[in-house]
Amino acid sequence: MESIINAAFLGLVEGLTEFIPVSSTGHLIIVSEFLKLDHTKSDSFNIIIQLGAILAVVYLYRERFYDFFNWKKIQELPSLIKTKNPDRLNLIHIFVAIMPILMIGFVSRKWIKTYLFNTDVVVASLILVGILMIIVEKFKPMPTVHSLDKLTYKEALIIGLGQCFALIPGVSRSGATMLTGMLIKIDVKTSADFSFLISVPVIAAATIYEFIKVYGQFTSADLWQLLVGFGVSFIVAIMGIKGFLIVLKRLSITPFAIYRIFFGLFYYFFSR
Repeated sequence: MESIINAAFLGLVEGLTEFIPVSSTGHLIIVSEFLKLDHTKSDSFNIIIQLGAILAVVYLYRERFYDFFNWKKIQELPSLIKTKNPDRLNLIHIFVAIMPILMIGFVSRKWIKTYLFNTDVVVASLILVGILMIIVEKFKPMPTVHSLDKLTYKEALIIGLGQCFALIPGVSRSGATMLTGMLIKIDVKTSADFSFLISVPVIAAATIYEFIKVYGQFTSADLWQLLVGFGVSFIVAIMGIKGFLIVLKRLSITPFAIYRIFFGLFYYFFSR
């Protein structure tokens, strides 16, 4: 990393884009390319500062997380495993939803980082998924699930499988999970809330793994930059999530789809 300013800027981009369906990874790859940052360090830096963004989710959804880890509720989990239609969202939903991406991501992580972490893949994903978002928004079935507490384990698993497409840079994890949810008749707000909740263990696992792997590559100066990026990401993500939910309620996902397409085309034509 070249400077504290670059770190703060990357934290800003991460916080703004992590939880809206425009692909934070795609934006960070493009920004890192634009700033001409060292790819080895910048890719790892981008993954690590995501921790700030997921802590923003923990803060905003702290009542849900408190409920998840309430000892009395944890003791009830064995009896809920056999229940097809539980009466509330619980840790089993989260576990079922995150296992596919954790397994596939772990097996394919090296291949993905080697062959897919580039601007060509990001641009193609931004445009194609943006078009798909418009199509799904227009032709989606009428939602029948309007609350997190009405989700079934089967629906959580299907959303988790859809989340795996987000391993491709530029697709967007929140975009993949929200589109999947909308296609199985879950309303867009509930899909977004569930997407935020399952992001915490997924991104935390990726962040911790990456940090352990590359810790020795960072100097003391780099660690200060990590802290700056982390802090900016946390603060901006809180504002970003609140703003996103307001836009989602009023306009749904169409504005983000249009942004993806135009941003992808803009970068493609002006980076050549």
